Amino acid sequence: MENQNLIRLVTLIREQRDDLLARWRRQVRHLPGAAHLDAPTINDQVPELLDSLADSLEPRHEPAETNAISAEHGLLRWQAGFDVTEVVAEYNILRQCLVEAAEQEKITLSGEPLHIINNTFDEAIGKAVKAFETMMTIELQHRHDEHLAFVLHDLRTPLEALSLATTLLERSLPNEQKNAAVNSALSVLRGNINRLTLRVRHVLSTASGLGRSFRPVFALLNLRVQVEKVVRDLEPLATSAGTTVRNEIDDQLELYSDEILIAQIFENLLSNALKFTSQGMIEIGARELGDDQLECWVKDSGQGIPASEIDRVFERFETGSEREQSGMGLGLAIVKEIVELHKGEIRVESEVGKGSTFSFILPRKEFS
Repeated sequence: MENQNLIRLVTLIREQRDDLLARWRRQVRHLPGAAHLDAPTINDQVPELLDSLADSLEPRHEPAETNAISAEHGLLRWQAGFDVTEVVAEYNILRQCLVEAAEQEKITLSGEPLHIINNTFDEAIGKAVKAFETMMTIELQHRHDEHLAFVLHDLRTPLEALSLATTLLERSLPNEQKNAAVNSALSVLRGNINRLTLRVRHVLSTASGLGRSFRPVFALLNLRVQVEKVVRDLEPLATSAGTTVRNEIDDQLELYSDEILIAQIFENLLSNALKFTSQGMIEIGARELGDDQLECWVKDSGQGIPASEIDRVFERFETGSEREQSGMGLGLAIVKEIVELHKGEIRVESEVGKGSTFSFILPRKEFS
């Protein structure tokens, strides 16, 4: 009986897919984020999700992989202006449409068929929401950067005023009043003003993304050129740590990504490596994996990661570790999520006292 239900349910999904989608679209259009969208945009990755569900329901068929479909859906819904509750709602609407269609056909949804349906939709919701939240995190970072830019611009005026006031004091005070204490105070004041001014200028000159409203634009990019920009921007950190950074990427390698996303990956990995690599070496490299993929890596000669922490380095907001309290956790979590948005994967190999290697897969051409 259950096997017959499976066969009938697969037939329903395959033969009535367009009717299911039409019924689903009518209800989804009531969501504020979907009101202005045309049918192809609303459909997005959902037809592929239904096809994958039908494959999973086939007797003796292995569960279909829907992670990539749902991650792409979450990204596109973020671009379309949905909020996260609407992303969850549209999946649940589709689930309900399928249940109602099955009831109309007198198909009993219980046991294995119901388990497969719920598992497919629950996993799809999880992956879509994760991708959506990754883009939200990146957007919030750019808004933070925009706010920082305004603050830094505002700081320049009072810094200039302090510098002029200090110069006036230095020139107007008679020499007989400039005892050791006064000279020391003026020296400290001048030194700190100069230091703050240089830092403000440096941040404003290197933070090229400040103030941008982030919307990813995927295209073929020269990987070495993109990484070289990151290396140049983080050069002061490398100099301060006494660490050499080598960009070993071949100048002919290309990948399919967004400039901001690829910069985010390498900025987070390189800045993380610099935090834990003093007087050492960091190598950034890449190699081809067939026609469709690149393997990239950031390898350092730093402190390394204890074996007890390896499995948790990509988790968000972990507490209790000295490395995570130093700012390691969130940056690596973002890297992992961006790599997964590219349909790739990331791993880490590390040995305490010898260093760490973060390696990850990125696409060489357009992915779907």
